[in-house]
Amino acid sequence: MIHDLDLIVFDLDGTLVDSVPDLAAAANYALRRLGLPERSEEAHMRMIGAGEKNFVCRFLGPDHQELFDQALALYLEYYSQHLGDQTRVYPGVRETLKRLNPVKKAVLSNKREDLARQVVELMGLSGFFPTVRGGNSYGVLKPSGEGLKTLIKELGSDPARAFMVGDKPEDILAGRGAGARTVALTCGYSDPEVIAAAKPDFTVNGFSQLTDLFSV
Repeated sequence: MIHDLDLIVFDLDGTLVDSVPDLAAAANYALRRLGLPERSEEAHMRMIGAGEKNFVCRFLGPDHQELFDQALALYLEYYSQHLGDQTRVYPGVRETLKRLNPVKKAVLSNKREDLARQVVELMGLSGFFPTVRGGNSYGVLKPSGEGLKTLIKELGSDPARAFMVGDKPEDILAGRGAGARTVALTCGYSDPEVIAAAKPDFTVNGFSQLTDLFSV
């Protein structure tokens, strides 16, 4: 059990909330409006996690990149209005966050900050996270550790006493790059062997297991 912690930083999509239905709906809206074939939720799930621009590039596919600007505008138009329609907080998240209340907590997503804040608020999690940062907050995306490093400094914490919790290799690499320790969730959007290859410091199979890992 870990005792020397001061700050836990969480990824958002695939870690705190399951947002694939709304992300896929926004992507399919853009594809539909552009006369392109829609994709399954599972296919979209494999593409998310690197910010809006990369997601749009991926769901357009290599043969339709000339439509990027239109697709991005359509995607953001739809998603900004529907980001809470089908997104749900994962089981055990609220209860676990309550148990971790003595510890400072923040969100660092690759999603644009204003959109991440809206999701956190709509899902009723804003009381746990006074600090929410996104992919445009620091000018870098995970797996760069620079954003996380700046966030840790902003909150007056020491990287040696900070943890990054996420479901993607990008989260683990960002944590390592910032000098923080890392916790991989295998119940999110990455295959367990994929996130294991990033060599997290700790691995849990469900969000509720964080209370077994952290002593508060």
